Amino acid sequence: MTPKADVVVIGGGVIGAACAYYLCAAGLDVHLVEQHFPASGTSRACDSLILTFDKTLGAELELGRASAVLWADLAEVLDMDFEYARLGSLWFSESEVGMAAAMDKAREVQAVGVEVQILDSRELRSLEPNLAPNLAGGIFFPDDAQVDARRATLALLSAARRRGLTLQANAPVIAIQRMSNGGGQVSKVVTQSGEILTDTVVCAAGVWSNDVARLVDVVLPIQPRKGHILVTAKTPGLIHHPLLESSYVSTVQSASQDLQVALVAEMTTSGTLLLGSSRQFVGYDRSVALAVVQAIASRAVRFLPALASVGAIRSYSGLRPWSPDHLPLIGPVPAVPGFYLATGHEGTGIGMAPITGRLVADWIMGAELPPYAAQARPDRFDLVA
Repeated sequence: MTPKADVVVIGGGVIGAACAYYLCAAGLDVHLVEQHFPASGTSRACDSLILTFDKTLGAELELGRASAVLWADLAEVLDMDFEYARLGSLWFSESEVGMAAAMDKAREVQAVGVEVQILDSRELRSLEPNLAPNLAGGIFFPDDAQVDARRATLALLSAARRRGLTLQANAPVIAIQRMSNGGGQVSKVVTQSGEILTDTVVCAAGVWSNDVARLVDVVLPIQPRKGHILVTAKTPGLIHHPLLESSYVSTVQSASQDLQVALVAEMTTSGTLLLGSSRQFVGYDRSVALAVVQAIASRAVRFLPALASVGAIRSYSGLRPWSPDHLPLIGPVPAVPGFYLATGHEGTGIGMAPITGRLVADWIMGAELPPYAAQARPDRFDLVA
């Protein structure tokens, strides 16, 4: 017999896993289908920071703050360790002009309740002695955190499976069928492995969401935006907090087609450093570009001189699902009854995964939604093909 599900989630990355977790927690029968294997895409080719400073005031910051609370809760209730650590994040500026701009932004988020510590050059070095000495100052956000994105994806899926989730890997979606009457309600998902009857589908396929959406004649404003990560040999104790160059904010919010690089440094539990970050629009090319890796390494040595004598052990790249207004698309597509989106997070997918899953579950269950959910609705764009 053809299996039935209350909801089919398409995509086995951290966003899809969070959707499955909260939908199962709501008591629904959920099937998740993934074209390869869980965390096989962007969720295994990224940093894993849960940040505040890179969010714009309003809906994006509210989404981020709500999600940070949920991550802390998940760290207490999920059985699998996903290396959650609330170490804070430290943003620094190399010029007085850059520092002045960073202070303005810090005071904006401080005014809406975010805890912030503004540091001069001496205070910055006291927190991170291995930073270069000629920096203007920094901003410390003590409530920021980090996780291991791959482990977090698997932890969410494991918890969802204990609540009844059916997970199908190696099952690319090839069709989404709709009722011929009654407004075109979703009725069936067809994968290479078989069919699933359902009247509700959640597209959480990241940069591949457009491929899924076109199956129901929807076109998304999502583009893949490539980023590189460089992994160093073990350097335990070199840094004590995730470090970010303050110009990282402008690279995140820019829509420039040119390559952009700003330092992000994150210590793993094994003692290696993850170094980023780069941003560029190059389609679906996930190959590693030596010139970009060299640019990241150069930026890292500029701010952490001790890295000049540390070897790199590997590098990789991933694709972020970029949205033109820098907000994700979370919620129903009115033109296709039963079709929901959870995509377009670009570099905030790890941080915003829990709130995305919670909002999707609330949409589907008809629960009351917070005001900021309206600003993430997909129908703020014209999505009809």
